[in-house]
Amino acid sequence: MQEKTELLRSLKTREEGLTAAQVARGLEQFGPNLLEEEEAKNYLSLYLKEYFQFFAILLEVAALLSFVADYYAPDQGNDILGYAILGAVIINATFTFWQQYRADRAMAALLELMPTMVTVRRDGTITTVDAKELTPGDILILEAGDKVAADGVLVASSSLYLNLSSLTGESRPAARSQRPSSQSNPLHARNMVFAGTTVVSGSGVAVVCSIANATEFGKIASLTKHVEKKLTPMQREIVRITRILTIVALVMGLVFFLLGLFSAKGPLMASIFALSLIVANVPEGLLPTITLSLSLAGQRMAKRNALLKNLDSVETLGSASVICSDKTGTITRNEMTLRHIWLAGGEEITLSGEGYQEQGSFFFDRESSAGDARLDQLLKAALSNCTAVIEAGTIRGDPTELALVAAAHKRGLREVPAEKIREHAFTSERKMMSSVFQEEQGEFIYAKGAVEVLLDHCAAYLESDQQAKPLDQGYRRRILSRAERFEKRAYRVLAVAMGQGHREEQLTLLGLVAIMDLPRPEVAEAVALCRKAGIRTMMITGDNALTAAATAEKIGMGYDRIIVGDELEGMADERLEDILAKEDVLFARMAGHQKLRIASALQSLGEVVAMTGDGVNDAPALKKADIGIAMGRTGTEVAKEAADMILLDDNFSTIVAAIEEGRTVYFNIKKFVTYILSSNVPEIVPYVLQFFLRIPLPLSVIQILSIDLGSDLLPGLALGSERPEKNIMNRPPAGRRENILDWEVFKRGYFFIGLIEATAAMVAFVSFLLLHGWQYGTVELADPLLHRQAMTMTLLGAVSCQLVNVWTMRSWEFSAFSVGLLSNPLLIGAMVIELVWIWMLLYLEPVQEIFNTARVPLSQLWLLLPFPLLLFIGHETYKWRQRRRRAAARPQG
Repeated sequence: MQEKTELLRSLKTREEGLTAAQVARGLEQFGPNLLEEEEAKNYLSLYLKEYFQFFAILLEVAALLSFVADYYAPDQGNDILGYAILGAVIINATFTFWQQYRADRAMAALLELMPTMVTVRRDGTITTVDAKELTPGDILILEAGDKVAADGVLVASSSLYLNLSSLTGESRPAARSQRPSSQSNPLHARNMVFAGTTVVSGSGVAVVCSIANATEFGKIASLTKHVEKKLTPMQREIVRITRILTIVALVMGLVFFLLGLFSAKGPLMASIFALSLIVANVPEGLLPTITLSLSLAGQRMAKRNALLKNLDSVETLGSASVICSDKTGTITRNEMTLRHIWLAGGEEITLSGEGYQEQGSFFFDRESSAGDARLDQLLKAALSNCTAVIEAGTIRGDPTELALVAAAHKRGLREVPAEKIREHAFTSERKMMSSVFQEEQGEFIYAKGAVEVLLDHCAAYLESDQQAKPLDQGYRRRILSRAERFEKRAYRVLAVAMGQGHREEQLTLLGLVAIMDLPRPEVAEAVALCRKAGIRTMMITGDNALTAAATAEKIGMGYDRIIVGDELEGMADERLEDILAKEDVLFARMAGHQKLRIASALQSLGEVVAMTGDGVNDAPALKKADIGIAMGRTGTEVAKEAADMILLDDNFSTIVAAIEEGRTVYFNIKKFVTYILSSNVPEIVPYVLQFFLRIPLPLSVIQILSIDLGSDLLPGLALGSERPEKNIMNRPPAGRRENILDWEVFKRGYFFIGLIEATAAMVAFVSFLLLHGWQYGTVELADPLLHRQAMTMTLLGAVSCQLVNVWTMRSWEFSAFSVGLLSNPLLIGAMVIELVWIWMLLYLEPVQEIFNTARVPLSQLWLLLPFPLLLFIGHETYKWRQRRRRAAARPQG
C-alpha cells in the first residue's frame, strides 16, 4: 500500500484521479496525446519534382535541342519532335505522380492504432474521454479488448495480459502486474503498460506517465523519420541508363560533327546534323514504357495480395538477395493450434485442422476402448477453464485458450453442461487456473496449467481403463519426459486435471495438450523455391530460440547458427558482417532496433534486403531495407507507412510470388529496352547516310517520331507484361552489380538486331528507288510522290522488322515458340493495332499527310520480306547458341 502511495505521489496524482483543473494544466504543459505528424506534403512540389528526374532531364534537353535545330533549319519537323518529346515527359510525370498520390495518404492513418475513447478515473468518478485528452497523472482503467492509449505504471491488476507484439515482436501475451520491477528496459518492466498495445485478458488500473511522442510507441515512430532510404535498384539503373545514353549521344554527335566539318558541309550544317543525331539517339518512348510496365506489374502483384506503394519497388523485389522474415503471422498463421493430446493412459492423439477452424478429426496412435470418453473428459476440463470465445464469426480471447476452444468445438463440445460456482484465476505466479462446477454428482473442479506446477496438485492419473491410479515418482518422470519431448519441438504444453470438491488438491491428471502457432502449409515450398532461386532466407523473431529453431526445421529453412538478442547486443558491427557474409543465421529474441542493425549489415555486404515487419518497433528496419514489407492484416499503421510493400494476406509465400513477379519485370524491362534501342539504329543510319552520301532523305523526323512514340510503344508495353520465363526462379538474383543496360543489351540491340533493321530500311528505300529508275547522285527527286513512297518503304522496313523483333524478344533466353502463341493477349492486341497503323500509313489520306507517307503497290512490298525472316532466324539461332554455351559451362553432376 505504501509503494502505491509513493508511486501516486511521484506521478503527482491521487487514487481518485486528477481534478479538472489539473487536467487543464497538464494539457497546457504537455499538449494533446497525439503523435507529432509529418509536415503535410506539397503535392505541387512533388509533381514538379517528376520533371527533374534523370531521364526526364535528358528528354527535356533533347526537346530543347530539337527546337534549336528547327530554328536554324526550319520545316524539317524538328519542332514537332520537340513538342512530342515534351508531351511524353508530361504524360510520364503525370502518370507517375498519380500512381504515388493514390497510394500515399492511404497509409498515413497512424492514429487509427490509437483508441478514440478511453476510460479514466477523474475526481473519483469513472468517465470516458477522448484519448487525445489524456495527460500524465491520469488514472487509466483497462479491460480485456482495450487498446492502451498511453504509457503507464500499474497500481492494480487482475490476471492482466497484454499483446506487446507491436513493440517487442513477442507473439505470446505478456503478463503484467503492479509489483515493482527492477528492469532497466521499460519494455521488460512487468508493471508497465504501453501505448499501441492491446489488453488480451484481465483488467488493470494504471497511472499515465508518458503521452504522445514521449511514449515508447512515439519514440520508435520518431526514429523512423530519421532513417534514410537509399535509391532503389531501378532508380539507380535509370540514372545509369541516362548517363550511358547521354554519353553515347554526345560522343556520336561530336564524331559526326567533326566528320561533317571535314566533308565540307560547313559549321552550321554540321552543327544542325550533330544536334539532330543527338536527339535521334534519345529513346523518347523508353521512360513511359518503363513506367507503364511497372504499373501493370504492380496491378498484377495486387491481385496476388502484394500491394506496392511505389512503382520502383516492383523491380527492387526482383533484385532481392535476402529475405529477413518475421515468424509470427508471416511464416506461421498467428493462430495457436492444438495439434497433439497425450492422455494420461499413454495414448497420443493427433488433431487435424489449422488455427481456429472448427473442423478437424482426432487420430489415436493405438486402439483404445475408453479413449474417446477420456478424450472428451479432458477437453471438457480444458473448455471449462477458458474465457475465450469462437462463435458466429467472433474470435476473442487468449490465443492459447482459443486453441483449446477450437479443439473442443471439433469434438462437438461447445459448453460445459453445468453451473460454474467458483473460479481460481490464472496468475503469472500461480501458472494455473481452475473452475468449480456444480454437477448432479456434486462439486467438481477442473484445472489447467504448467505441467510441473499442476503435477504438484495431482495425486493420481486417469489410466486407460478409466481408473484413477496413484501418481508415483516413476510415472511423474514419464509425464515430464513426454512434456519435454513436446517442448523440444517448440510446442507449448499444458497439463489438464480434475477432481471432486472445490480445492486445488488431490487432483487426477487427465493428460497433456501440445499447442503451437503452426507454419502455413505453403511456406515450406516457398522457402525451397527461394533456395533454388539463390535467395537467402533468415528468420528474425521476438520468440525464443527453441521455438524459432523448431519452426525453421518444419519449413526447411536451413541455418548455420542461432544468435539471440543479448548476444547481438554485445557484438560489433564488423563481427556481425563477418558472420552474415559466411553463414545463414537464425535470429531469436530480437528487438526492433536490432533488425535495423541486421538490415544495415546485410546492405554493407552488397545484399538487396527484403525485410518484413508488423509492429511499430519494426518501422525503422522496414524503412532502411531495400524493400520493406508490412503486414496488411496485423501490421500497425506505422509499419505500413514505413514499408514499400504491404502483404494483404500476411503470407510469406506471397513475398516469394512477388519476387517472381519482380524478376519477371526485371527481364521484361531488359527485353523492351533492347527492343526500343534496336529501333534507334534504323532511325540513325538513314539520317547519317543521307548526310554523307548523295541520296534523297530516306526518313523524315516525323516518321522517326511515329516509330518512337507510335509503332514501338504498344509492343514494348506488351513485352513488359510477358509471363515469367520458365527458369526465372532457377537463377541467382540480379543483385546490385547486374544492370539492365549491359553489354548484352547493347550487343543485341545496337549491333545485331539494330543493324539488321537498318539494312532492311535502307535496302527497301534504295531498291524501291532503283526499281523506279532512280540514279545515284540524284538528291532532289522530281516526283514528290515517288519520294514519299520511298520514305514509306524505309519506315515499313524498320516497322516490319520490329513486328518480328517483338515476337522473338518475348523470351530472353528461350525460343519464341516455347512461350505460347496466345499467352500474351496484350501483345496480340498491340499487333492488331500495329497492323491497322500500317494500313493507315498506306491508305488513309489524313495520316499520310501528317506522316509524309504514300500508298505503295502491293506488288512491291515483297522487298520487305527477307529481313524480318532473317532477323527472326538470326536471333533465335543466337539464343540457341547462348543456351548451348551455358549448358556446356554448367558443372556436371
